[in-house]
Amino acid sequence: MAKRALKILGGGVAIAVLALGIGWFNRNAILESTLEGAIQDATGVSTDIEGLNFQPFAGDLTIQTITLKNPQGFSTPHLIKVENLDLDFQLSSLWQDQVDIDSLSVKGLDLKVEQQIPDNNLVKVVDTLQAEDTEETNNNEKIVNIDRLAIRNIKASIKVSAIGDLGLEEDLDIGDIELTDVTSKNAEGKLSVAIANAVTTALLAKIPQDSLPINLDGDSPIKDLPIDDLPIDIEELIP
Repeated sequence: MAKRALKILGGGVAIAVLALGIGWFNRNAILESTLEGAIQDATGVSTDIEGLNFQPFAGDLTIQTITLKNPQGFSTPHLIKVENLDLDFQLSSLWQDQVDIDSLSVKGLDLKVEQQIPDNNLVKVVDTLQAEDTEETNNNEKIVNIDRLAIRNIKASIKVSAIGDLGLEEDLDIGDIELTDVTSKNAEGKLSVAIANAVTTALLAKIPQDSLPINLDGDSPIKDLPIDDLPIDIEELIP
């Protein structure tokens, strides 16, 4: 998913630069329409972009909000809402095989996951993105390289809709993620690990420590496990 998103962003900026000859004053509308169409084609869901400001010669792109709507049949207001995106890029690299981005920062990300029986809105979009990736050839594939990636103020809402009025909803304050040397080839792995760690930390923060049979201090939870009480010798299992 992240790999596809970086390609769309890098490709959209390059297309908008090429379109500058058509009309400088229309550059924001051109890029906004290009990105909305590309994201919708890739994800299968309607996308709204607001407050886009593209300054190619300064190497700067800012977007106030990017909203990915839900697949059909889901009730949450949206799937993903990105706020205050700021991208600093090198103009000369847009025509090269590798697009160099100095920094990409997002100051707000709201994820609303809805689990129905048996569908999940996030899984549906990810499946669509992966299907698109398998159809692409690797020939002439652009590589997007980001020196610094920062996603701040990440919030997630998990809604489980069961039969009738049964179900549950949980809000998580995930916090911030900061990464370096992110590319369209390694983005999936780096972001997946960072998000998984952040979500796990947020979930553990929701659980009162006194309700757990062991105490996890968050620094090295393995050391807090009651290894001495296990019926096997853990040391013999470690080479």
